Formats: sequence, C-alpha cells, structure tokens
Amino acid sequence: MTTVPPSRGVDADRILEQPLFASLTRLEAEEFVRYCEVRHVEPGHAVFTQGGLPAAFFVIESGEAEAAADGQSLRQMGPGDWFGEVGIVQHAPRTATVSAVSRLTVIAMTSFEFRRLEAEHPDIAATIKRTMQERLQS
Repeated sequence: MTTVPPSRGVDADRILEQPLFASLTRLEAEEFVRYCEVRHVEPGHAVFTQGGLPAAFFVIESGEAEAAADGQSLRQMGPGDWFGEVGIVQHAPRTATVSAVSRLTVIAMTSFEFRRLEAEHPDIAATIKRTMQERLQS
C-alpha cells in the first residue's frame, strides 16, 4: 500500500469528514486528495456567479454561504454542504451565484481535475458522481 502525501492542504481525514465523500474507503480518500485543494473566501465575495462557466465544485469545511438566483435567495449552506456540482455533472453554466456569508473554507475540485479523476480512478469518480446525482434528483 502506498501513502499519498497531503496535497494542497487536503488530507484523507479532511476528505472523509465530509458527507459527500463519506462512502470512500481510506485508500480511495488518500488517492482522491491529489485532485483537491483548500480555498478560502472572504465574507461578501462570490465563489462563482450565475451563468458562469463551471470551473469547480466545492464542499464547505467551515463558514456559511448563500446561493441566490435571479436575485432570490435559494438556500443557506454550512459545513458539510456542497455546491457547484450541477455544472460539473451536467456540463451546464452556473444556475446560481454562491457568496460567502462568513469566512468560508472549502475543499475545491476543478472540472479539469474531476475529468482527470474520471480517467484515472473511474470507480472513485463514479462513487462521488452517484452521490451528487442523488441530490440533484431529490
């Protein structure tokens, strides 16, 4: 068994704490971290805007965010929530603007990294995509 060193501030423990990734095994999480990074967003700043290109998806580690579309608040999000998956799964423009309500720490995966994950570890990508699609269908 090989151990993948922590990558860009993310390690397997941080990954496994998040509901989106909870079904991964430790070994899968150790592989998965190579595709992720930690980002911080200050209050009042947009993580992304409605209509924009789907460059990444995000899982909130700490802080709060708000999703709004056409000026209407859609939902408040906090630790364990994820967003931005619609663009990644459906290859579509952003359906909402997501902004930090408080200082936000997120685990981010770019579209490019997700496609690379699908090519290099299709089983891990399928597990995550299945969880994303279940939420989109509910």
